[in-house]
Amino acid sequence: MNTAKSEQIAAASKANAEALLALMRSTMDNIEKFANLNFSALRENLQAGAKNTDALLSVKDPKHALAMQSAIAEPSLESARAYYHNLYELVLGMQKDITNVMEGHYKSLSENAESAIEETKKQMPAGGDIFASAMKSMLQANSEAFDRMNFMAQQIASITDSNIKALSSISTPAAAAGPSATKAAAGTAAKKPAAK
Repeated sequence: MNTAKSEQIAAASKANAEALLALMRSTMDNIEKFANLNFSALRENLQAGAKNTDALLSVKDPKHALAMQSAIAEPSLESARAYYHNLYELVLGMQKDITNVMEGHYKSLSENAESAIEETKKQMPAGGDIFASAMKSMLQANSEAFDRMNFMAQQIASITDSNIKALSSISTPAAAAGPSATKAAAGTAAKKPAAK
């Protein structure tokens, strides 16, 4: 077997492995960011839920309770919007990382490796087809893994985008009237006696 071709195959395999490792590092970093985002959102929701529950339990007038629910809904909706916006940014960053690896390294390296395998295969003695087939299988498996990761990132971005759009279209009646209307409704409900 030609030493130059063997070195070319080894270099291509090493470059593919490095690209895959870079992608795995990026994925792990993004998983960590995703976990931090979720823990932060969970903490905020628990704190807001406790505060809102205390406020609702302290209300004696049903009308005031209804007005309070409207006042509570707006911050919750804003919190959800912020969460999905951050999630969307995270997914876009992950997709960008995957695309950079795919476009920057993998395509040209795979093409070079395939041509080197074909050249080496022509010069190999009998039985060399097994080695060439194994190398081609490895390249194909790497290519499929990159394609699946890219597809998953696109799906997550699409789902997150549709969730952000859905959240943007949702509004409570108090939110549509504005925060001052919510406060005024809460104050009016507190002043009016309950109907008998």
